Amino acid sequence: MVVCELQVVHFDIPPYINQSAVPKRVCFKTISYRHMCRFQAKSLYEQPILAGLQYVWRLDDDSYITSPIGYDVFRLMRDRGIQYGFATVVSDYGPCVVGLWPAVTDYMRQRAIRPKFRWPRSRIFWNNFELSDLDVWRSPEYRDYIDYIDRTGGIYYHRWGDATIKTVAVTLFVPKNRTYHFKDIAYKHRRRWKP
Repeated sequence: MVVCELQVVHFDIPPYINQSAVPKRVCFKTISYRHMCRFQAKSLYEQPILAGLQYVWRLDDDSYITSPIGYDVFRLMRDRGIQYGFATVVSDYGPCVVGLWPAVTDYMRQRAIRPKFRWPRSRIFWNNFELSDLDVWRSPEYRDYIDYIDRTGGIYYHRWGDATIKTVAVTLFVPKNRTYHFKDIAYKHRRRWKP
């Protein structure tokens, strides 16, 4: 039996953001895109619909699995202790992360933390396909980090993307041996892709 649940989500610019300083477009994206980035990086994990779940698999509406998967991805994650799974790594777009790295550096200095593993700043886990253990995003460490990042306003002022914000978080809070590259899943992400 397949169970389908839907939940309505409302987007607003947080009250601590100076709305008059938020550009209508930045890095080619409107406010609605930045709402999505904030939701995917922060608010998603606060949704009641996820209560009782251990793992989530994010696929965007223009994501395609192009051939059958011969195993249970969630069982693989559980059995191997994987906390974060990805299919693709891409280059980040520098103009869209203006100010993020100084904010991350300040955060790490204030909390006296070091990354669990080194990762090139110019590369991100493309989280249009992302499997994760919800304990990562529900942890006090991640909640503290995302609240800090969110309060800087960079998502709205500069269009800091959820992929970049979460890639940094994975390097800060997840040991590298608990990440997994799902190379064997035939995955495409394109609005114009046709089977």
